[in-house]
Amino acid sequence: MARISKYTKDSTVEKTDKLIGSNTDGTTKNFEVDDISKFFKETNAAGIVGQFGYQYKSGGNGTFTPTFSSGSTFANLTSVKVNKYTYGATTSSEGVLAILAGKDVIIVDVENQNNFGVYTAGTPTQDGSTDFYDISLGAVQNNNGSLTNEKFYAIIAYGGGGGDKNYASGSISTSDSRWSGSGPYVLAITHNLGKYGSPTVKDSANTIVHGKISYNALNTLQLTFNAKFVCEVFVN
Repeated sequence: MARISKYTKDSTVEKTDKLIGSNTDGTTKNFEVDDISKFFKETNAAGIVGQFGYQYKSGGNGTFTPTFSSGSTFANLTSVKVNKYTYGATTSSEGVLAILAGKDVIIVDVENQNNFGVYTAGTPTQDGSTDFYDISLGAVQNNNGSLTNEKFYAIIAYGGGGGDKNYASGSISTSDSRWSGSGPYVLAITHNLGKYGSPTVKDSANTIVHGKISYNALNTLQLTFNAKFVCEVFVN
């Protein structure tokens, strides 16, 4: 076997290229560049701050389970239950999970970034005395594709977490469950901005409509009107 210094230098790195190294049991192995890349994506071994890697799986360290309003699309994702240990980690991330509260987050397939959803995260709340934390997700801001069991996903504080946050509800129909009452009618909005936000209501004719505003919690508000109507609510 020639000395490593005698081998020809390859300036073009490809996914199928192989590196020689030692396995944990001391044996010499070939490692494909693509497999090394996959390891870094799944485990965040590079240590990117604000990125949490999980496998979509029920129970166990390094896993998370999503909750959907229907189906399994990013558009219908309403919350996630995450383990305090990210995939492949031996130290807990329960403290740093708190940085997600009130922040925009992107949840993305680590192997196909075209499968993703962008939301505003609620405050991570421990599920009893377990190793799991529940994180509610505000209305989806942007999305594509679906989540698949046993695939790997990253939850990332989106846009660096800086700047003022805002919320857009999307179109709210008169049959939407957020409407309640029999006149006057109350529209309940959960924005998860971590503040008492200022709402603007636009009807289907793009006219700004004014109603009574009530705040019952930091991340929610109620709007009262004399009649139901198709609308969109913006909070900043």
